[in-house]
Amino acid sequence: MRAKNERGRTAPFRELPPAGRALIGAAVAWSLAWKGASLWRAARNESKPWFVALLLSNTLGVLDAIYLFGVDRARRSEHRAERAILAVTGEREQLGHSTET
Repeated sequence: MRAKNERGRTAPFRELPPAGRALIGAAVAWSLAWKGASLWRAARNESKPWFVALLLSNTLGVLDAIYLFGVDRARRSEHRAERAILAVTGEREQLGHSTET
């Protein structure tokens, strides 16, 4: 028989053993940490499609880790390479231009 709360509804979370509650709590904390980091990075990079995808998905941090370690890392390495080229050539960065003129 399930425990009932004050409204007469069942409360399945209360029936879990302490180890089960700890596991669920750890999964929630893990997911929130990854989601917070990936959403912050996507917003900072002004990547709206990734922000929406990460916001709407719940994959226990899997999609968030793919974004942080795959997509964002590649984007940052391209930016570092561009800065290195500009440093060698002595050119200024062309702000606001997506292509060469």
